[in-house]
Amino acid sequence: MKRKDSVLAILIVVSLIVCTMFSINLINSNPPAAKVEDRTETTGNITLKFFTALADRSNGQGKIEQQIIDAYMKEHSNIKIEVEALQDEPYKSKIKIYASSNTLPDIIQSWGQTSFIKPLIDAGLLAELQKSDYTDYNFVSGSFDGFMQSGKLFGLPRNTDFFVMYYNQKLLADHGIKVPVTTLEWFQATKKLREKGINPITTNAIEGWSLPIWFEYIAQRHTGDFTKMDDVLAGKATFSGNEQFLEAAIELQQFEKDKALADGFLTADYGASRNLFGQGKAAFFLMGSWESGLATDEDFSEEFRNNVAAAPYPASEMGKLTDVAAWFGGGYSISANSKNKKEAVQFLNYFYAPENWAKQIWQSGAGIPAQKFDKFLTGAENNLQKGLVDIFSSISTSSGTPLQDQGTNEFKNKVMEAHQSLMDGRCTPEEFLKKLDEAAKLNP
Repeated sequence: MKRKDSVLAILIVVSLIVCTMFSINLINSNPPAAKVEDRTETTGNITLKFFTALADRSNGQGKIEQQIIDAYMKEHSNIKIEVEALQDEPYKSKIKIYASSNTLPDIIQSWGQTSFIKPLIDAGLLAELQKSDYTDYNFVSGSFDGFMQSGKLFGLPRNTDFFVMYYNQKLLADHGIKVPVTTLEWFQATKKLREKGINPITTNAIEGWSLPIWFEYIAQRHTGDFTKMDDVLAGKATFSGNEQFLEAAIELQQFEKDKALADGFLTADYGASRNLFGQGKAAFFLMGSWESGLATDEDFSEEFRNNVAAAPYPASEMGKLTDVAAWFGGGYSISANSKNKKEAVQFLNYFYAPENWAKQIWQSGAGIPAQKFDKFLTGAENNLQKGLVDIFSSISTSSGTPLQDQGTNEFKNKVMEAHQSLMDGRCTPEEFLKKLDEAAKLNP
């Protein structure tokens, strides 16, 4: 696993973006199209089944994904694309059903993470893509790594992801609270908010996957090094044998003990936690950069959209603001058994033409693509977009693939369950670390 190289490789690109971000003129609304090998004529009517974890089709990334699908069908009258969209965890449960019956949809959302993509590749369920076909698509260096096995490419990345602290500027200002830049300040801020009857922090706990990323951040703030967990997974160390990991576990549990977490935190799924924040009922939202669409989501008030902002995870004496949990996120793969493999590839080529996904996802404020997007800057980026780019451009070290995604599904489930047990008081910090050690033994 590459903790720094795969993400930091794009810092040169992003730095250039930041340098030009506030001075460029509005770009031409019709930039020259990238070279896209999508000219092969297909005869007869074709139906492609498209399975995605972008469940919301009217906002954010799901909206952009659907717009590109609709545009493609309009340009290719003989192609019909049937979309099935579920939230992350229901999606991952159903993909197992499809895989077990060898009936994967033609195009699926995939994650370049061992726990998700390796079983599908090993079972021969994903079609190989030709890396050389995407030379002109401006994918960021290192972004293919998670989608490759034995030198072969089995998917294309969609996003550049990093975990940040979203906050409501007005809510904090109204109560005389400054944006915390250290963990101590964050605890102090959450205490003040709780005293005033305001939910301090929300994130999705019932689904489990955000908690290990949070722990990685806290652990790094105690050790000063994201790679300490790599040593455990490599069999060179243990979680329970490290005093700094214990301090980190105590700190994570302290957020629950201090009631720094939103009411109902442990039973809140993604949508519930996001809505709590978007409705102004929580001050902080710990989530990934893909939520840049919060500033444009018309389901929330204009006041909220104008006041949502993002800051780096608070620092400590050991961990800096520029030490960021960052990785390349979800993407797409094609079923090896698709009867319309050629047409599925043609659609992906169209989807990833830079003027489609990369341009639209950035200009809509819905995320940061895994492709270079400097030529799509408009000079009218909202404050949330600017803040996210500032965070990313300042990265000095990064985590790489999240802890729970570095092994088998069984490993992932045990890691997430251990974190949930810590947060609901079913285990002590010491027992939590032993649970992680047991989970680590599951990995070869």
